Amino acid sequence: MDHRSTSGRPIDETTWNALRRVIDAEEAIDLHSHSRHSDGVWTPSELIEEAQTVGLKLLSLTDHDNVGGQDAAATAAAAAGIVFLTGMEVSLTVEGRPYHVLCYDFDWSSPTWLRFAEARSKRFEAAYLNQFDQLRTRGYDLNPDLAREPDGRLANDPLAVALHRSGRVATIEEARQRIRGLYLRWPAELLYQDAHQFGSLLRPGEAVFSVAHPARQEVGVSVRLTDDDLGRLMEAIPLVALEAHHPYHSAADVDRYRALAKERGLAVSCGSDAHGHQMRRPLRQHPSSMADEFLSIIRDRWAARVPVVAARG
Repeated sequence: MDHRSTSGRPIDETTWNALRRVIDAEEAIDLHSHSRHSDGVWTPSELIEEAQTVGLKLLSLTDHDNVGGQDAAATAAAAAGIVFLTGMEVSLTVEGRPYHVLCYDFDWSSPTWLRFAEARSKRFEAAYLNQFDQLRTRGYDLNPDLAREPDGRLANDPLAVALHRSGRVATIEEARQRIRGLYLRWPAELLYQDAHQFGSLLRPGEAVFSVAHPARQEVGVSVRLTDDDLGRLMEAIPLVALEAHHPYHSAADVDRYRALAKERGLAVSCGSDAHGHQMRRPLRQHPSSMADEFLSIIRDRWAARVPVVAARG
């Protein structure tokens, strides 16, 4: 399948050549990281500073279902001389089974991602309304409308905001502590989107995908990738790789998913899944050779968007 794209972010020849150097010189990369725009501890610019300290030459910021940090990270990476690959970790289901899938090389300002953000906002509202229902079973009958902003959207940290605005606690921090002490269940399953439904949002060539941590098995988060579900994902989205190299994976897992990738004609990707030192999940160096076929796909996609390279044919 031809995954080249002319519809992503503009790429100049200097950036394309920088990616070629990363590949040819087997420089250090990390294709999976998070910022405060999802569940990481760094701001996007702090993440890039950390990447520079670690010695990375290429980084992808892959926040969960969120492209909010892409612009700032790309700007900081350009200033730091780090090749930046757009990314996002999408929460998808296959016949109800949850998977995390890494989305790469897209234009975060395109209408596709605006539509995705709107759908995501509705899913988050459903999850928070579920938590308001849980609050009622704990004796806190709070109206969710207390947490709405003037535009009708729920505020950040809506349960604490509603509790504070109800007058039952004196400060927002006291409200947060009260909510934390109730140990409400976070209904993560409400945040996932059907893979085929998600795929229908995409324009041809708009992005490419790699299954994140395919060996991960965690209730409510992800199931271990099966051969059958891999086939279903390949039908739903332009899948090009499996993240065989991941901190959660044993040596046997790496071998298993490298072999499965080869069997299915997919590349292999790698990443630290970094969230921050406080969470004991730092950025890590991976030689680009660990994901050479995947990076070659990105290189070719970029070549199609560099006018001078595309003109050379």
